[in-house]
Amino acid sequence: MLSIGQIAQGTGVSRRMLRHWESLGLIEPARVDESTGYRRYAQSQIGRVRAVTSLRALGFGLETIVELLDAGLTEARLVALLQSRERELAEQVDEASARLAEVRSRLASVEKGNRTVMDTLRLAPLPALRLSAVRTTVLDETEIPRAAGEAVARLREHLRSQGVEGAALVLTFDGTADDVIVVTAGVETDAQGRELDVVEVPAVPERVSVTFDQAPALLSDAWAAVDAELADRRLRTTGVHRQLVASDGAVTLQAEVRTLAADAGPARG
Repeated sequence: MLSIGQIAQGTGVSRRMLRHWESLGLIEPARVDESTGYRRYAQSQIGRVRAVTSLRALGFGLETIVELLDAGLTEARLVALLQSRERELAEQVDEASARLAEVRSRLASVEKGNRTVMDTLRLAPLPALRLSAVRTTVLDETEIPRAAGEAVARLREHLRSQGVEGAALVLTFDGTADDVIVVTAGVETDAQGRELDVVEVPAVPERVSVTFDQAPALLSDAWAAVDAELADRRLRTTGVHRQLVASDGAVTLQAEVRTLAADAGPARG
């Protein structure tokens, strides 16, 4: 007869788990000492513990394993249990494949963005802008895509009501305040209406500009690529960030730049 400790050592299943399995009826001691409560197991029960472990590794739940190891299990029920697990695994494969495709797409987008940044990055002054715009505020950078999309939709709807179609858009993101980020979507045309504010965007003496022939899949990745390239030049973006969306779909990212502190680390390359 084997103690629960010997079963645990021989199978790699903890004593706590063995007791849990016993409570579910998966394994029963061959004998329990009435005076001490110590459990004793037959040598053959090691095989049952290993069978449970193997089925767990295949992803079967403990309640299903109880059925699979039941001596009265019918062939029809066995097939049904296996088919159910097959469907679960197939769904997991489909989900994993979809996530893999998304990861590969993002990697390709990042690589393309890096090449675009290296090819089109320019440093030059930014002119002042006067915009007819929709403005909103968010509390966190993760809210910017949603807020910008809603602001652009409101702006385009208002412009259509005035017969203006296909105008180039200017988006600005002002995170200079500690508590909010101001998101602005505007046009340089003199549009009118209650929905619109007049927004003055000041000139910037030194800025970075990068143009993508189409909108990046994730603007955060594009900005990260810009920041990485600027770091090689001991520069960083700061202040109000701009995003210009041309009528042909090209997107230009612009921001003020400043020199990195001397202790920011060595430049790469």
